[in-house]
Amino acid sequence: MRKLLLLLLLAGVALGIGYPWYAYNFSGSELGSWRVFDRPGPYKRVTVSLKASDGPVRIFVDMQPLRNFIPAEGRTALTSVVSRDGKDVLVKTLSYVNAQAANRGSPQGPRVYRDRMGDIDPVLPGDYTFAIGPGDADGLDVAQVDIVLRKGAVSIDKRVVPAGLTLIAVSILGLMRLGRRKANPNSTPPAPKWGR
Repeated sequence: MRKLLLLLLLAGVALGIGYPWYAYNFSGSELGSWRVFDRPGPYKRVTVSLKASDGPVRIFVDMQPLRNFIPAEGRTALTSVVSRDGKDVLVKTLSYVNAQAANRGSPQGPRVYRDRMGDIDPVLPGDYTFAIGPGDADGLDVAQVDIVLRKGAVSIDKRVVPAGLTLIAVSILGLMRLGRRKANPNSTPPAPKWGR
């Protein structure tokens, strides 16, 4: 029973945590990267031609702050808008609270934060304009901002993640009950062995 519960736990972790992490960060192939801000210049709009076969297109925004940056809930580091034919397709504020941070170039290189803006799905053929701007986070000085597009990104099946989390919860509860059964204080203790 213990082995079965451990297998269920592993399956739950794979489905509830591993699957969405892989799908969000590594699925699809990179279309390209575009610099939208380089200090001290202004933020620039970038226009990219997309085909229907590129979809879904996942958008990441890489931000390199000048000094230490502590993401905070409720504070916007950057604002982002994607439009097509003058109509907004995707609008999002980026806080970088759950962002991946990595050192660019070397372990001592500048710290770069990556946040996911979202997906363009479906993709209608045409030119898409990407506009990034400053947010309202106090004291945030930005050195560089890039947008990174990935085509053919996997869309998350919304049923899989809750199923994985349920498996994790069931297997943990089962393992706890097994542990309690082994350490049950109501079980009959072995008869004492008397010495000479």
